[in-house]
Amino acid sequence: MSTSWDAGFPFRTSLSLEGPIRFWADAARRAESPWAPLAAQILRRLDDAPELRGPAVDPAAALRHPDLLRQLLLAAFPAQEHGTLGAAAEPFRFEPIFVTPEAQRLGVFSQDVLFNRSYYEPDLIRRGQLMTAYEFVLGQVYGLDPRFKPALVVTVQDPDTRLERHFQMAWDNCFLEVVPDGPPPPLTPEALEALLGDPLDLDGWTRWLPPERFQFRGLGVSQALDVTWPEASSRLKEALLARYALTPGAGLEEPQTHIRTLLREPDLEIGLIGLDRGVGMDRMDTAIPVGRSLLLADGRAPDCPHRDASTYAATLGSREVRVFRDLGSCGHRTRYEAGLLERGIRSLALLPLFVDDRMVGLLELGSPQAGAVDAYRALQLKSVLPAFAIALQRALDEREDRLQAIIKRRYTAIHPAVEWRFRSAALKLLDAGSEEDPELDAIVFPDVYPLYGLTDIRNSSDARQVCARTDLTTQIRLARAVVDGAGRDRPLPVLRELAHRLDRLEERVGEGTLVEDEDEVVRFLGAEVEPLMDRLSAANGALASSVAAYREALDPQLGIVYGARREFEASVARFNEAICAVIDREQLSAQEAFPHYFERFKTDGVDYNVYVGDSLSPDGGFTRLYLQNLRLWQLQLACRIEWELQRLRPQLPMDLPATHLILAQDQPLTIRFRVDEKRFDVDGAYNTHELVKKRIDKVRTRSGERLTQPGTVAIVYSHAHEGQLYRRHLEYLTADGFFQGDVEQLALEDVQGVPGLKGMRVAIAPEPAGVRVQDALTPGTPDRGA
Repeated sequence: MSTSWDAGFPFRTSLSLEGPIRFWADAARRAESPWAPLAAQILRRLDDAPELRGPAVDPAAALRHPDLLRQLLLAAFPAQEHGTLGAAAEPFRFEPIFVTPEAQRLGVFSQDVLFNRSYYEPDLIRRGQLMTAYEFVLGQVYGLDPRFKPALVVTVQDPDTRLERHFQMAWDNCFLEVVPDGPPPPLTPEALEALLGDPLDLDGWTRWLPPERFQFRGLGVSQALDVTWPEASSRLKEALLARYALTPGAGLEEPQTHIRTLLREPDLEIGLIGLDRGVGMDRMDTAIPVGRSLLLADGRAPDCPHRDASTYAATLGSREVRVFRDLGSCGHRTRYEAGLLERGIRSLALLPLFVDDRMVGLLELGSPQAGAVDAYRALQLKSVLPAFAIALQRALDEREDRLQAIIKRRYTAIHPAVEWRFRSAALKLLDAGSEEDPELDAIVFPDVYPLYGLTDIRNSSDARQVCARTDLTTQIRLARAVVDGAGRDRPLPVLRELAHRLDRLEERVGEGTLVEDEDEVVRFLGAEVEPLMDRLSAANGALASSVAAYREALDPQLGIVYGARREFEASVARFNEAICAVIDREQLSAQEAFPHYFERFKTDGVDYNVYVGDSLSPDGGFTRLYLQNLRLWQLQLACRIEWELQRLRPQLPMDLPATHLILAQDQPLTIRFRVDEKRFDVDGAYNTHELVKKRIDKVRTRSGERLTQPGTVAIVYSHAHEGQLYRRHLEYLTADGFFQGDVEQLALEDVQGVPGLKGMRVAIAPEPAGVRVQDALTPGTPDRGA
């Protein structure tokens, strides 16, 4: 009898029970056999059911004798009443005439399970059916064993436990006979090699071994072997190593299902904690629930003043699996255990997850039943922990990438000292699933103290203008040499006029009147002189060298003489690089003394901002001691920059004297991150601080001289007590060899919008022999590092 599932099977088949009947007849003949009494009984019953004898039995007739059929098939399933999973049917048909009780309970041989609860598509199952048929043909007819053994694993849900179970199907040919229709088709070694080389080439099989030449007669016996443990373990690893495992939205449902199957615990719950910011109980506030966590059910750890005595503290930093069979009586009485008990978790196991000897998180196993989670069950998961760890690390890495993308898109590249605040704002968007929400937390740091410093090139604007005049004068004179040579050869009035205009341009450039509009010189030369050069040199070969000298002097990209300006720009670049190298080097350990926000900017020199205060640190702990330390560090930094520049100046194409300026302010202010401008700015009424910074670099004393002078550090302040603070620092650093001479107290001209500024100035001492680079001052130990 064929169904829609097996109607396409190309071989002829017939059901026959002669195989098991022969088994019982043989047992009845052996009086010593323990099966003999049952065999005699079965044979007597067969006498009353002749329709079950013969080479072809109607499956419907077999179904009319269920008890006799069950006894007959004890030959195939002797333990059918004790959990054996088996079925018997017409060969290669999917409608069984007998199913063992346990297989019936699980439905493991139903067509729905076979075709819809395996990894294979129905078409591939049909191909496997054919391959098994040809395996039997080769074995019984040709005496060959191709060892195909196609494995089919199906999944069923146990109706009693609601847990998945996995079974591998096995086919037995002990009661199956392959009957050729006439002499078997010849099978050459070449044909056999081709068939075995590509066993899924069904066209080749049917060509060499036509299905109509063979018939399958007897009984198809199938057994289901329980492979739940290896299959569930394999599927769990596959699920964890999938591309989007443990990502937002993926959850832990699939891994939890597999773990429940592995441990045979239908009520087991799992959680996953990621530790991407370090290991330790002090890091639990930044721990991340990945998918979900039993402890971090509300997204964060419960407030717990005694968390160091918790079950989790006993696990962090250890490689040991920790099991707590009953949280109600485990001896750990903290808010962590209370929270778990409130959520119905009675027994708990914590399994550390490591990647390259680094703990990346914890796998939590919990059950509402005391004792349901024990050491044996926890250790059963040891083989899958590496997959959990790898999947967790990848999820943490992808989460960090998304977090940084939000920060960079919404904010900008963030200084490490304040990154924690931007992470906090970005995490709100990330955890809320609203990364595109335009509403952002305001990033504001109140009550911070500013420090500002500037190292500038003395009269850099004047130096740039001198270089520009030098280049323009050089280009004019080279052009004049061409015109003069042409005039000597051909004294034309137009050439004399060109020479006169070039002379006037050179005078005006020398007076400095054209520096702001040098394009006029370039346009005149390009429009009225350069077009004549080829024609003049063609008429007078002696001019070729003058024309060549002019053109060789031009910059190939800019088309103008740019020699002096190039030297100036190269000197400025090396000047700034040297300053930045010193600042960046010193900043590394200055941050270690106390974290603070720092930014620097390069123009014709380098200026920087420092902000320090309690609100800038996630852990607080700021005192004015750290502020005084940074002020001493800033004064020393100016000296170290000067010493570095003194070593560098002889190597520069142009000599660039440096000046150093510090703005002192002892009043705290508030800084706010401007999202539209992607930078921090001083907030509110304290914007005068920014105004002062922009206007003091060229401030003059009452005597008319510039406050900043080469080889000195100038300090600008507003209030008398600020001057007293810095004078105290300067006196100490003078005694320690950083400065020399007296501190000059200077009256300053009024600065527009900021009247009443005061200044002081002190000379930087020569660099002491053997000075080592000091990274930063340790609070309370200001040492020049000599």
